[in-house]
Amino acid sequence: LRDGVKDLDDQLISAELAESVLSSLSSSQSAAYAIEQSRKHLFDTSSYDQSSIVSKATEKSHDLLNRLEDALNECTKFMSDDPNGLIETLKKMRQSIHLSADEVDVIIADWGTLSRKHGINSFSLPSLQRSLWQELDGNAEALLELPKAKMLEEEALEEMKDAFAELSIERMTVAYKLTQSVTERIKGLGMEGSTFQVSLKHCADSASYAGSSVLGIDTVDFMLLHRQVNGEATQKRKDNDERGGRLELVGSSGEKARILLAIETDLPGSIGASCSRSSPDVASRDAIAPVAVIYDEIDAHVGGRAAVALAKLLADQTRSSDDAIGRGQIISITHNPSVAAVADCHVVVQKMPMDSSLEGRVEVVAGSVEGSSRRKELARMASGDLAPDDEGLRFAEALLRHGSLHKESYNDSIAET
Repeated sequence: LRDGVKDLDDQLISAELAESVLSSLSSSQSAAYAIEQSRKHLFDTSSYDQSSIVSKATEKSHDLLNRLEDALNECTKFMSDDPNGLIETLKKMRQSIHLSADEVDVIIADWGTLSRKHGINSFSLPSLQRSLWQELDGNAEALLELPKAKMLEEEALEEMKDAFAELSIERMTVAYKLTQSVTERIKGLGMEGSTFQVSLKHCADSASYAGSSVLGIDTVDFMLLHRQVNGEATQKRKDNDERGGRLELVGSSGEKARILLAIETDLPGSIGASCSRSSPDVASRDAIAPVAVIYDEIDAHVGGRAAVALAKLLADQTRSSDDAIGRGQIISITHNPSVAAVADCHVVVQKMPMDSSLEGRVEVVAGSVEGSSRRKELARMASGDLAPDDEGLRFAEALLRHGSLHKESYNDSIAET
């Protein structure tokens, strides 16, 4: 750019000098001055005899000189006055560049300073500048679209609020039904004096609508309340004679497991939904079924009818009318014969002393029992070595028969639905 500006300036000066050399009468070196001087000398050679040979030659010279002057004037006019002439063309080209060569030198020096300051090649600065301008132009266009975007955002927010409100209503319905059904179900699981409650709280903070991974604006807590019974406590409490709190804080491991079992019975697929690869706060129908669900002594501190009811619920977990709900393998670690009798497969885990060379060492042996071996194991679990063998075996037979009848009845009901 600098060399181009300098060349244009030099060309314009040369063209103006050329025009001046042709047309200036004040310069002794111009062509117009030379013609004028030639004309004066021709007048000195003029003769009074117009018919003489000298006069004719002089007149011819004047004619040629006039032609030369006309050509000179035409050339001068084209160079200086014609819009397409040399000088006007050069002026237009020069006017298209609003910088002088000195100003270009200043810019080049500034570019060198910027290049050293930011560690960018000076030849890359123009393209970088164009990129920045394009980015600024894009931002300007974005600003023009901002009011429309804000309006669309407000509309979307209102739609989301309506959807969340509908979701909250549905959740309240489910929470009420689940509270009633689970509370009723755990009565038969050895928790007669307990109440299960789904506590649903609505979050009024507007920030809850922004960028949360939680579906909706509700917080859900599982509460476990224990009613006071006669002889349990002498001092009455003001809160309807109940004590308790959030299940994860006040519930024992056995209580948690039994309540989970009750929830899974009322809402099949709850455990599968909790195993989803998506956000843990979002239940998905595409949840991956767990490989296995292990209940570790869920029947602890439960006996009699409660143990039988719990065993039936465990058996029901492995069967479902909804193929989309996968529960995986149900494994229950138990010391209760009622629970063991209803299982499809009975595995006995025992500690056995090792050979005499390893005195004091034991090994853990696990093996499946079937037929008479299973009946004997159930009899041992029920009475130990206290009851006669025939009584224990009859009791084991009754447990197995009861468990088989329950599973057949459940399967028939599933087939009918």
